Amino acid sequence: MIIHVNVWYTLISYILAVGFAVITGLILRLPLLPERPMRRSWTVSAIFPTAVLALGFTAMVFGLGYEGTGYRGMLIGIFVGILTALFCRFLLEKVVPKPKSEELHE
Repeated sequence: MIIHVNVWYTLISYILAVGFAVITGLILRLPLLPERPMRRSWTVSAIFPTAVLALGFTAMVFGLGYEGTGYRGMLIGIFVGILTALFCRFLLEKVVPKPKSEELHE
C-alpha cells in the first residue's frame, strides 16, 4: 500500500503540533496530567486539553485551505502547537469557565 507523500507531510504536521503544544505547555509550567480524580478535574494540563486542542486547531487551519503539505505544513503545525499551549495557559479558563459545582468545593 503506497501512501502519497502529502499525507506523510500532513501526518508529520499533526505530530509536530501535538509535540510542540505539550513541550511549550510544560515550559509554561502546566502540569503533565490533570489532578485526580481525572474525570471530575477541571485542571488544564499539557496532555488534556492542550494536545487535543492542538490537533483540532491544526485540522481547522488545514480545513480553511492553508496548504498542509511540505515544509509550510510543518511550520503551521509548530506555530499552532505553540499558540495552543499559550491559549490553554492564559485564556482557556476565561473563554470556558469552571463549572459552578467545581467552584464550590475549592
